Amino acid sequence: MNREIIEKYEEKYTFYQEFTEKMKSLVERILHKQNIPIHSIVSRTKTKNSLENKIAHAGDKYDCLENITDLAGIRIITYYEDQIDQVAKFIRQEFCVDEENSVDKRKMLAPDRFGYLSLHLIVKLPLERVQLPEYAQFKECKVEIQIRSILQHAWAEIEHDLEYKNQANVTDETRRHFSRLAGLLEFADLEFEKIRDQITMPQYYPVLCEAKPAVLPMKTVSPPSNSRIMKLFDQVSTVGWAASFVAVTCVFSLLLDLYFNSKITHIALVLNSLLVHG
Repeated sequence: MNREIIEKYEEKYTFYQEFTEKMKSLVERILHKQNIPIHSIVSRTKTKNSLENKIAHAGDKYDCLENITDLAGIRIITYYEDQIDQVAKFIRQEFCVDEENSVDKRKMLAPDRFGYLSLHLIVKLPLERVQLPEYAQFKECKVEIQIRSILQHAWAEIEHDLEYKNQANVTDETRRHFSRLAGLLEFADLEFEKIRDQITMPQYYPVLCEAKPAVLPMKTVSPPSNSRIMKLFDQVSTVGWAASFVAVTCVFSLLLDLYFNSKITHIALVLNSLLVHG
């Protein structure tokens, strides 16, 4: 049966490529209409080798090609973590979501763990769209839409690249390093949101309003004692703030080319904010 699935996919590969491009174009139009600033939207059609590996690791899970839900894939990279749910809201409005096969990786980590954070939605076209000639042939097709922030994306790509190519050298200590970096970047995501709000909603942050003579201290957010951010503070204290900031700085240097020039100032502000907290 596995061989039959692979052969059928080879025959329909160009069909799935067309479907992938159609869905990417549709997602772009949807988000543009909603005026949500997105860093990037990329797509891919699963390769034959990737499908063979997926089936090999799944055992007898798949008995036909149509049961494989990620042959077409779209990844939406947001600037901020809180945009993930905004984007997901509009995706849910425009598509039929396969909840059984969708997964929110953000909810899979325990409160005291840090790691891969992303929302994966498996969707198909709604009835009103498949009635249109341009979408009719894709009536039964599904696409996996991944949504994550640019910092989450950078961490996941680097972690996957290093671990995938050097599996024999990945020790528990190495995984702990990745986990600590994931925690720091999760904290940085929150800091970027704070900076954005200070700039775009100055009425809520009097310290940034030049018209106001009084300079009020910015309030810092104290994380709940049972939150993952509090766990982050505990982890960082064990390795030292100085060493942690060196690690974060190295990661940020890899991200500079992903941001527009104006974002560099934001990064400096985040690092300065972190130093103040330290």
